[in-house]
Amino acid sequence: MTNRHCFVTNVLPGKMEEYRHYHDNIYPEVASGLRAAGITQLTIFQAPGSNTIVMYITTAGPIDLGAATGPGSRYRLNARCREWEELMDADFHGGWTEMEEIHSSDKQWNTSLNAKMAEPEPNGTADSSAAAQPVSPGHRINQSYLRGGTMHNQLSRYEGPSNDRPKSPHTGRRGIQPPGGVTQIRFG
Repeated sequence: MTNRHCFVTNVLPGKMEEYRHYHDNIYPEVASGLRAAGITQLTIFQAPGSNTIVMYITTAGPIDLGAATGPGSRYRLNARCREWEELMDADFHGGWTEMEEIHSSDKQWNTSLNAKMAEPEPNGTADSSAAAQPVSPGHRINQSYLRGGTMHNQLSRYEGPSNDRPKSPHTGRRGIQPPGGVTQIRFG
């Protein structure tokens, strides 16, 4: 199960360019340390015309981010990781405020459509036999599974007229699948 977290903060005036430079050149120890702590994705957005930034994190399960990455954590035992976190807090923003999730398509939309959420198998993958089944109300939609270090999204569903995606002007094909039919995201 993937958990998601969202945080907000303000970068100090005049520091945004330097903040971006650091994140464009993140220390390898920080990237590997965060991944080892269970963070599968970390994305930072900037609100237009401001120093407000939003950080979106997904984790590989219900992880206490404070315990996994905060002071005293295994992540911070690494000197470069500790240096990075102290630099970000002291020189750029002073810390993050966690935001409350109030709406999510994979929860509220599936409830509205009476669609079941994909349940992972005990080995950490979703039931791949469902991929061969047609998608209709009552079947699992927006299902992803991890196999061999690759994330597969096979049961995406477009909720529009006739459930057909518009044709792509570039390829003339419907949908977002590449040739071969499986969208893949490689990790590691």
